[in-house]
Amino acid sequence: MPAGWADRLTERTVVCRCEEVTYGELCRARTELGAEDPRTLKLLARPGMGWCQGRICGFAVAAVTASLTGRPATAEELRPLSARPFAAPVTLGELAELDEPADDADEEP
Repeated sequence: MPAGWADRLTERTVVCRCEEVTYGELCRARTELGAEDPRTLKLLARPGMGWCQGRICGFAVAAVTASLTGRPATAEELRPLSARPFAAPVTLGELAELDEPADDADEEP
């Protein structure tokens, strides 16, 4: 991003279109709630939680976070906000240990 780009943003500039999160809301999450990284900003202000899951606004949110905190954004932070998987792998052993649901209505005496 070019130097000084964040100075051109207004409080009403929309950063996340899906959730309609503005630059002002991101600033408030930083100053009032103490968000220090893009993930925390996402949890507190909701950018990247709409239809695109951060694929569109993720880079902008990371860059805004870096600008607000006064530190450079790392390559890790510039990944889309949705890079975290939504599920965790489960082994067959873990599945086998699950209790079978009791369904007494289907059993005959």
